[in-house]
Amino acid sequence: MSVEERSELVRTIRHVFCADLDLLPIYAQMQEEAELAALVKRFRGLRLMHDSDLFQSMVKTIIGQQINLTFAANLTQRLLALAGDEVVDERGVKFLAFPTAEAVARLSVEDLRPLQFSQRKAEYIIDYARAIVDGTVELERLWAMEDEEVVAHLTALRGIGRWTVECLLMFGMGRPNLLPAADIGLRNGISLVYKLDTKPDEKEIRRMGERWEPWRSIYSLYIWEAVGAVKRKEVWEE
Repeated sequence: MSVEERSELVRTIRHVFCADLDLLPIYAQMQEEAELAALVKRFRGLRLMHDSDLFQSMVKTIIGQQINLTFAANLTQRLLALAGDEVVDERGVKFLAFPTAEAVARLSVEDLRPLQFSQRKAEYIIDYARAIVDGTVELERLWAMEDEEVVAHLTALRGIGRWTVECLLMFGMGRPNLLPAADIGLRNGISLVYKLDTKPDEKEIRRMGERWEPWRSIYSLYIWEAVGAVKRKEVWEE
């Protein structure tokens, strides 16, 4: 492995594990609210896990639109089996690498429908891959854009809405101040954490999120984790 390759590998690992984010100032701000202080105590050290590249991140997000996590994971695995490259490590263990944009662009909707992809989901994934291959979308350019510029740029594509781009910004690019206010899990989590009688709507979530800046992505992660803890039947002291 060359010095350049090793440097890129280290950069990717640090990105994936969000290793360069200092949680202490975020915790200091979160602890200003009693409801959130309980989350800091329970989930201390929790960080976002980022996808290793932006093509993979967007495709996984499109796959996950309006379906449960288990089915989304199954669809992703089927796409890997169909179009991913087999990689063999030094021990002879075989892995499937996530498909490249070029590999997905070569697919047809008819290739994905037998794998239980919906017609629209198959179209959106293939359209996105082809937009990258033909240069309509240049993923490297996104890193230099502000959040709202990325939203405007990518929502011009069919099947990609604001929520989808917000997920890319958060889980692909590691932007710290995203608030996917339309996310049903976030609505459920805010209702749970703040003990609300009704679920807040998108407008109310954005109003609440004003006091969470500039780390709304991390607030969202901890609120989602509270929902996950309840589903796992975990409890913690408040």
